[in-house]
Amino acid sequence: MHPAVPHIPISLMSTPHLHTTDHNVASQISIYCGEEERLLDRADRTATPTELVLAPTELHRRNLQRRLRERARPQNAFDFVDPETVAEELLAATDPIPTSLDRVDRLALLQSLPAEKLDQPSGLRTLLSTQHDIGPQQLEQIRSEIESMTNFHPDRIAALRDVTGEFAPPIAAEATTLVDGGLAVETWLRNQTDKVVSKTAFLRRATRRLNTDGEVWTDCYPAIERISFVGVSNIPAPDVDFLHSLCTATTADIELHLRPGTGEYLTTRLPDLLSIERPGQEVNL
Repeated sequence: MHPAVPHIPISLMSTPHLHTTDHNVASQISIYCGEEERLLDRADRTATPTELVLAPTELHRRNLQRRLRERARPQNAFDFVDPETVAEELLAATDPIPTSLDRVDRLALLQSLPAEKLDQPSGLRTLLSTQHDIGPQQLEQIRSEIESMTNFHPDRIAALRDVTGEFAPPIAAEATTLVDGGLAVETWLRNQTDKVVSKTAFLRRATRRLNTDGEVWTDCYPAIERISFVGVSNIPAPDVDFLHSLCTATTADIELHLRPGTGEYLTTRLPDLLSIERPGQEVNL
């Protein structure tokens, strides 16, 4: 059996407000909870897709397509895709993009971490010495949770450290070790390969590109009139930042379809989540 996965006792939904005041981006988004029927009702025959449907998971994309088939409705108006694929297309429009590691690749690399403490990277030494029987799967989970919560943005990392510092001991020290360890895993992986560590890195790059070059969107998606983000029960920080860049770089209508269970809470949190400055920027690793 695998050892228990260390748990970071915080999530994106509970990270502290960043105390910024520019919430104009949030006003550009129409939010719906459990109302995907309004999206399906827009099914029509078109020469090219006019609506980009961003669904983080393949299962949700297939479910929407199945519902359209069951109703014998055309799918021509929709382009069903995940955010990472859109990011890759935006980046590839101007420059060749590197390949990315998948989870299996990352686990294989993490298998090669030195077992002896003195030979371990300094940034990982504390994490590896304080967690019992920690292995590649646990290291990857810690890394991916930090990426999901912060998108490696310096302001979110600072906010996360503020939260961990407020915990009672020994939880505070453990939580801080996990945050530092997650960043150290990302840094170590980057130093082991010329590939990008995960496809989420493409989201960050595309976010930065859209923030400085809105024309790349028009070049790639000239016929898109609406962007619908669907199947959302929580909004990871990389998707928040990408959504922010879509708001500022496009004139398309943007809809966010939330699930009933968490929709009301996320609706109240969205302005603060989108108020981050310089979305897509990374802390120095």
